[in-house]
Amino acid sequence: MRKSTANIMLVLVTIIWGGGFIAISTALDDLPPFTILMIRFLGAAILPIVISWKALCKLSFSTVLKGLFCGAMLFLAFAFQTFGLMYTTPSKNAFLTATNVILVPYLLWLVLKRKPTGKEMLASSMCVIGIALLTLKSDAAQINIGDLLSFICAIFFAAHMIALEKAAPDTDVFAMTALQMISAGILSAIFALSVEGIPKAIPASASIAIGYSIICSTMLAYLLQTWAQKYTSANHASMILSMEALWASFFSYCFFRETMSPAMLIGAALIFISVIYIEYQPKKE
Repeated sequence: MRKSTANIMLVLVTIIWGGGFIAISTALDDLPPFTILMIRFLGAAILPIVISWKALCKLSFSTVLKGLFCGAMLFLAFAFQTFGLMYTTPSKNAFLTATNVILVPYLLWLVLKRKPTGKEMLASSMCVIGIALLTLKSDAAQINIGDLLSFICAIFFAAHMIALEKAAPDTDVFAMTALQMISAGILSAIFALSVEGIPKAIPASASIAIGYSIICSTMLAYLLQTWAQKYTSANHASMILSMEALWASFFSYCFFRETMSPAMLIGAALIFISVIYIEYQPKKE
């Protein structure tokens, strides 16, 4: 697979996740957050397990640990994002979550001793400014515990992308996705059942949103991300995945008629330009 095909897959993931914001906001009207995480991760694990059962049985212990670790990072990211949302505004939570874009190069430098290039730092900084313009509201200057929790969430999302870069290349895509979903699902179940209790039923009003979340936002999206990260770096993946904020705003405008201010439009343009800039490779003469 060419890197360009991997990038297209990641763009598709951002479109799916952008629509996922609407699905999750609908489901949260009827179900508590960690119950939703439990259902979406365990539900998304079923098909990858069935498809990759033989491959799963042949995996080495170290590979299994890598996959489970990726899933744990994923769970912790969503958990801190949920906790953060309890104490801060959705706009600040969305912005701070998206700062994983600028965290990935530094974590790669810290963990793998891979020093970021000037181009990568400029692109990630431009992208964060764009996300700020797109998501932040007038209350942005007020700092609280929810903001700290949201930032910790960004660290775990960045850690997940870096861990996946190391785990994905030599592993069956369905098997690696299954391991991530199993790990995140079990951790979500422990938290959901101990804190929120056993759900009696899934309300009909939430069933479509939950179905989209399981099939599209979780199973399909993480299959595509895992596949793409076999062929592109965590740093480039984080840049492209930042377009999730752009699509979330677009779908909010389409379905909820949320206004797009001039600052938001500039922010969307900066995100798009930063992704084009980091991916542009001039042809050699």
